[in-house]
Amino acid sequence: MSAQPEHGWGAMPLPEIRTVDDLRGALSRYGFPGDRERFEEELAAAIGASPTNDFDGAAAVVRAYRHRILIRNSPEVMAALEDARTGEGKA
Repeated sequence: MSAQPEHGWGAMPLPEIRTVDDLRGALSRYGFPGDRERFEEELAAAIGASPTNDFDGAAAVVRAYRHRILIRNSPEVMAALEDARTGEGKA
């Protein structure tokens, strides 16, 4: 039996994120605490501030939160965050 990492972060299967609804579900299940609520607030603000023919701001919010899911699924990133939180890895 192999030892489990002390930090407890293992790779989770990446969810399919093809739509905004897929992203909502992924944020609820795989995101950091509060991500789903912040996503909804930022998306609504971006849509509200967008011209009717240009939703680049809303698309940027979607891309940013999709990236958060990818970060959350990376054992290397999560281990680095845990090391930073606990003060390990300092020279």
